[in-house]
Amino acid sequence: MKLLNHSIVIVLAGLLLACSQPEKLNQKQLFDFDWQFTQGEAADCENPNFIDKDWQTVNLPHDWSIQGSFSKDNPSFSRGGWLPTGKCAYRKSFDVDAGKKDQRFVIYFDGAYRNSEVYINGNLLGKRPLGYISFYYDMTPHINFGGSNVITVKLDNSSQPGSRWYSGTGIYRHVHLITTNKIYIPIWGNYIVANDADKEKAKLSIETKVQNDDIKDANYKVVYTVYNQKGIEVAKADTEQSVKARQEKLSKTEIVLVNPTLWNPENPHLYSVKTDIITDGNIIHSQTDKTGVRNLAYDNQNGFFLNGKNIKLKGVCLHHAGGPLGSAIYRRTTERQLEKLREMGCNAVRTSHNPFSEEFLNVCDSMGFLVMNEMFDEWEHGKSPATTQNGKKIRIPVDFYAKEFKEWSDRDLTDFLLRDRNHPSVVMWSTGNEIDEMKNEKGAPIGKRLADIIHKYDYRPLTNGVNGYAWNSYPTPEAEATSDIYGYNYIQDADFTREREKNPDAMVVVTECSSQQAFYPRGTYLFGDTNKKVEQQAKNKPVVYYPKEGKKEWWDKLEYEETDAYAWVEERRYDGGDRGMGTWSAVKKRPYVMGLFIWTGWDYLGEVIPFGWPARSSSFAPIDLCGFPKDGYYFYQSQWSDEPMVHIFPHWNLKGMEGKPVTVHGYTNGDEVELFQDGKSLGKKPNNREGVEYQSWDVVYQPGELKAVSYLNGKVHSEKIVKTAGEAATIKIETRRQSMKANAQDLIYVECTILDKDGNEVPTANNMMEFSITGPAEIAGVGNGDNMCLEPFKATNHSAFNGKCLAIIQSTKEAGAITVTATSAGLESTTVQLESK
Repeated sequence: MKLLNHSIVIVLAGLLLACSQPEKLNQKQLFDFDWQFTQGEAADCENPNFIDKDWQTVNLPHDWSIQGSFSKDNPSFSRGGWLPTGKCAYRKSFDVDAGKKDQRFVIYFDGAYRNSEVYINGNLLGKRPLGYISFYYDMTPHINFGGSNVITVKLDNSSQPGSRWYSGTGIYRHVHLITTNKIYIPIWGNYIVANDADKEKAKLSIETKVQNDDIKDANYKVVYTVYNQKGIEVAKADTEQSVKARQEKLSKTEIVLVNPTLWNPENPHLYSVKTDIITDGNIIHSQTDKTGVRNLAYDNQNGFFLNGKNIKLKGVCLHHAGGPLGSAIYRRTTERQLEKLREMGCNAVRTSHNPFSEEFLNVCDSMGFLVMNEMFDEWEHGKSPATTQNGKKIRIPVDFYAKEFKEWSDRDLTDFLLRDRNHPSVVMWSTGNEIDEMKNEKGAPIGKRLADIIHKYDYRPLTNGVNGYAWNSYPTPEAEATSDIYGYNYIQDADFTREREKNPDAMVVVTECSSQQAFYPRGTYLFGDTNKKVEQQAKNKPVVYYPKEGKKEWWDKLEYEETDAYAWVEERRYDGGDRGMGTWSAVKKRPYVMGLFIWTGWDYLGEVIPFGWPARSSSFAPIDLCGFPKDGYYFYQSQWSDEPMVHIFPHWNLKGMEGKPVTVHGYTNGDEVELFQDGKSLGKKPNNREGVEYQSWDVVYQPGELKAVSYLNGKVHSEKIVKTAGEAATIKIETRRQSMKANAQDLIYVECTILDKDGNEVPTANNMMEFSITGPAEIAGVGNGDNMCLEPFKATNHSAFNGKCLAIIQSTKEAGAITVTATSAGLESTTVQLESK
């Protein structure tokens, strides 16, 4: 497929797979429960007669690494969050009725990390090295009809360090058992797109692949019925087809929707397309797919358009894991992440740097997020990413995917596209992140090969996140040109000008950039001299930085002997560091730049730089590992959200700073903000809403009250009060929902805040919290957002960090009332009433 240099206009529909079950002829059964599991080598466990009575019974999704202890001795090292990895195995038995011998049986894995081997009744079905790819196998030739069957999965994540971020280990996504007749639509066999969509009409173009595994030819009819979100039928079409024995047939049909509801972030309307395969008047296969109708356009002068509306991509990069749950996350984990990001003003997500789950994209579809869907972090050349050891910056190689790339990349990319190409949320593809080959002669041929695969299966454009622009390390022009949209990682203001002169007709997006967030943990404010230079010991030796005064006490606890980490952290201080602010300013003022994706939207396990041990998770994001916002969150809210807001920091419990100067910073989306200290105005500061600004006041600290008032057009717009809190006295519990499904896979996140007797948040409280439950639920995980806390996530107690603590409550298959109680020594306990139904 050829894409225009100047602009691309795309109209499409997205698809989510959800099978119906007419006459129980084809079914998609969740296969997550009652697996047997063991860690380590399990020789001969694929033998159906193997005895696994001593194995642990687990439900999926399952990540056994997250259940382990943090240790400097774990070979996953800092990049893997210091958690254990290795080999493991799963087994599950199931019966198949003798009357189903004319049906097909397929096992579908959304993801298993990594180097999977899957067996049925001792027969090897296949291997997949990449732990993030979805895959499936036809088990039919090996099924024991009328008896018991055993499926075995072996995984090997023992080669470490094995990733630049925490991966998890296990069958960490959903598994489905799929049954069909011998004439059927294969997995990923329905492709639904929309052409010429506007408010008056939309044309659905549907490609349906039908496979005939029977020994005789077949005539069949394909009937499509389209329903709107209320379940009302809005269109119908059919086509007569025939397929030869042991072959497949691809048919194409067009359906016109009159006055369609267009999918968009404000109203992510999803249609349902029911596809029936009929032979001799009988439905032999039926499935219902969800699709969103919308119009995409990409332009080298004015950026990105959705349904004719110019939109900046206000995006974040995310990794796949879910904080205290590790990589074994559920739909509610993703929903909560995206809810908090939307409240920040975010509208887009980059799946860094691998295929995410189907469930993640389903949630993006239903919530109206725009997705840059990324496939690779490595091509043929492996990476040796930076990390910190004893305070010194070093590099370590990781054994991730490079050695598999030549053999598996084409197949993995193809499967990735076929699975995801129908999601309305996907607006562009990415073939890589910071790929070394982009800067040498290998980049162009590999990049073109990958681009050709994408263009074969879909017509949305592709990009590639290339780094080095800020330090004069550039891709070759030939490699760069293999992307439809040039992707820039960590580009700065002056670099935009240079690149625009080199490639004036290019469409561009910032695939990754620093966030406006300090590296210090949430709510941590250090005062004292910074960046003091140690005299150079010899000519051409680098200047060394070290902490003094209040900062020295904090850093001394880490016991680092070298100062690289300190210098790195101080590059992004909370009190004036503006790297993220600068990039957003550069993007905001350039219409041709489609938008940006900050690194990251949410802290994640592993990649603990610029820290080393005892840090076990990242600190790049404006939201911490447990979902508690940091100060940077409110910068993006001030720029990306229209909801009136004002935020000031630091907190006002600054013991030891009495009588000393403190700079107070503010973010607002008003046009003016005024700061009061104990009722006295310290002055108004303007805020240019068309620009990118923050406000600051020099204040002499004394315990009391700060109040910020923002104005818009001379009227009060928003207020924020910060008080000096007293001793911790009680616990406040907040949840975003009070009920969940009794399906053993739903979650409620219980957020706890420690308050003083007057109801003020105590921003320095680190009390140990205890959680207890009565009713049909269990504690799935706990945490506090501190990237240096080594307490286990799988527990019923956890310390708070700077006033916050989290408990994740998981449903069982039993309905009923649930009471969650949070207690802490010396504090008044608090309960919350929940329900599972």
